[in-house]
Amino acid sequence: MPAKRIKISQLDTSQKIIDGEDIISDLPRNIIDCILGKMPIRDAVRTSVLSKKWTLYYSTIPELEFDDKFSKELQNFAIAQKKLRILSEVELEHKYQLDEIVTRFLMFHPGRIEKFKVFVPNFKSTRAPNVSKWIRKLSQKNIKKLTLEYKKDIVSHKLSSYFFSCLDLTNLKLRNLHLSHHPPNFKGFLYLYQLELIGVHFVNDYFECFLSSCPVLQKLVLYGCSGVHHFNISGSKLQRLFIKVDDDFQSISLENVPNLTEVSITLDKVVLGLENNPKSDLVLDSLPSLEILRLNGKFLQLLAETLVPPILSTSLDSLKIIELKGVDFMSFNEISFVVFLIRSAPNLQELRIEASTVELNQEQVSGYLKRLHCTMGKLRLIKLTNISSFVPEFEFIQFLLFSSPSLVTMSIVEHPELEPVEALRITKRLLQLRLSSAVSIDFSSDCKT
Repeated sequence: MPAKRIKISQLDTSQKIIDGEDIISDLPRNIIDCILGKMPIRDAVRTSVLSKKWTLYYSTIPELEFDDKFSKELQNFAIAQKKLRILSEVELEHKYQLDEIVTRFLMFHPGRIEKFKVFVPNFKSTRAPNVSKWIRKLSQKNIKKLTLEYKKDIVSHKLSSYFFSCLDLTNLKLRNLHLSHHPPNFKGFLYLYQLELIGVHFVNDYFECFLSSCPVLQKLVLYGCSGVHHFNISGSKLQRLFIKVDDDFQSISLENVPNLTEVSITLDKVVLGLENNPKSDLVLDSLPSLEILRLNGKFLQLLAETLVPPILSTSLDSLKIIELKGVDFMSFNEISFVVFLIRSAPNLQELRIEASTVELNQEQVSGYLKRLHCTMGKLRLIKLTNISSFVPEFEFIQFLLFSSPSLVTMSIVEHPELEPVEALRITKRLLQLRLSSAVSIDFSSDCKT
């Protein structure tokens, strides 16, 4: 009998759940918007079959994302329909055109749009989307987060003047677009704090003018941008800076950036010794808040040629992490600059260096490293990758080990083409060093360690 009563109770409970109201539909509207905003746009549209209420929900979601996955699915579906010959060429062109779908979403959207993201692929059989009307509609919706990406910069995609009417922007990402001067009545993007520009071309040296129109910018990403001769970066609110450029520029300068905590600069190529070679005014002691510094070997070459000060007016007390990629241990200028950086950061905690050593005259570098004497009292983690059996590399390892009393871990990853005999020789030399038992040295061939 007790077992029977339990079974009846379970059935009654299940019946109550079946007969009860739809729990999800009764959630607060902001939570439903959040759920739909996290779903791919195609799946969000499918929720409209649930009820009339859900038709309203999907059609008014504040976040619209037509990403590369959506574009690819759209293209594949159009190709499948074409093979079945269900629709004519004209109907296919109209019905499965990215331009048409995005435009309909925007024009019939009755509510606010806080986030809009679209990826425009290279459709060979379709016309280029009319981005201008999208931007115009978004400016009327007080858009806050905008991402507009073209797959490749095959043709010129110029942003219309309506772009400068999106005055409520807080986050902006543009890829493979052209930016030209703003209208005279433009007052600036006063709320924009995150800006990412990839493959953007600035018309008529518009870069500095555009940057000055973003007074509260906190994060700036510039990858492969063109039309910029002088990367003059300034901003009292700027905290994070990421730059990747080729050699088609004249200078990089950081001024009035007292709150900058993270800097990453990558130079694709540089030809040293030329009169018109790029210059760098990276004055390190003007970055009092700098905590993370990432540089690649090409930029190190540029710094080593144009900027090797013997001392700093103030030490880099805030600098805790240094990451350097493509360091040539045979280059005296590069190694001396690396040592200069390390010695200027008394509170350095992590040092990561990826070697790219070319076998040349090594006596100058090796002799310089042997004479070095300094103490890095806070350095606890060191990671060196692509290490071969060159003498300057080992001298640098030895310099770091004997200059870092607080060191806990040193990870050394050998060059992928290093011969086993050479790897064994490095291991034996490391074992011969008289080190504190508190230091752990990991020498391996796995770059993931």
